Formats: sequence, C-alpha cells, structure tokens
Amino acid sequence: MKRIFKRAALLVGLIAGLYFGLFDHTPHGRECRNSAPVDGIYRAELCLLRWAPGRSGSPEYVGRLFDAKSGRLLAQRTFSTPVPDLFWSTGLRYSLNPYSPPRYLGPSVEFSRGDAGKGDARISLPPSFWDKLAAARPRL
Repeated sequence: MKRIFKRAALLVGLIAGLYFGLFDHTPHGRECRNSAPVDGIYRAELCLLRWAPGRSGSPEYVGRLFDAKSGRLLAQRTFSTPVPDLFWSTGLRYSLNPYSPPRYLGPSVEFSRGDAGKGDARISLPPSFWDKLAAARPRL
C-alpha cells in the first residue's frame, strides 16, 4: 500500500513539475504599449499584468521581445516597478572606480526606469539561448 502511495505521489509531482516548467502561464496583460528600434529587427511590448494601488505596492508588468518580420516571441520578462517605461539602449560603458577598467553593457531593451522591484526588466540584444528557449514554451 505504501509503495502505491509513493508511486502516485511521485507521478503527481512529476506531472506538476512538467506542467509548470514546460508551459507558459503568463497572462497576455492589458494596456499594452509597442515600440520598435530604428533598425526594425525587433519589436517590444510592455503590458500591465496587475495594478497595485498605493505607495507600498508596485504594479506587475510583462515585457516581451518579438522578431519584427515573423512576429515570433523571442524573450519575455515579468517584473514589478513603480516607473514602467519602454526604451531601447545602444549599450553603456561605465566604471565603478576611476582606477578600474571600464565595463560594457551591450545593447538591450529596457522596460523600467531605475531598478525593477522584483524581476529583471531588461532583455539583452540579441536574446540569449535561454531566453529563446523559455519563450518557445507553449502558452496555456
């Protein structure tokens, strides 16, 4: 009897893990804004997922990056921020210390001014293999 229970629990856990790992559950969102850079290779979209009124809460958003020609989803980020914005960055060279060599952040699409409260509000260009793999999950 214990053996059957263990197998059933293992099977339920495996199905739940596959369900949450292999399928995208992010809602489409509302109040979406679209933008495309000058080169026209990509298209970005910023959508509101959940509004959190008051000073203590930050609304939740989803930022998506699409291929401009095919419309295929390439990357997606969910995050919370009090200051959502959609803009394209050509890259940034900076140094934290005048005696250290400068660092370089490559081109990206940004979905928030300042730090995002929860989650990453930046997608580097071109999107990474892992971003593309996560974006390829079927939607439920």
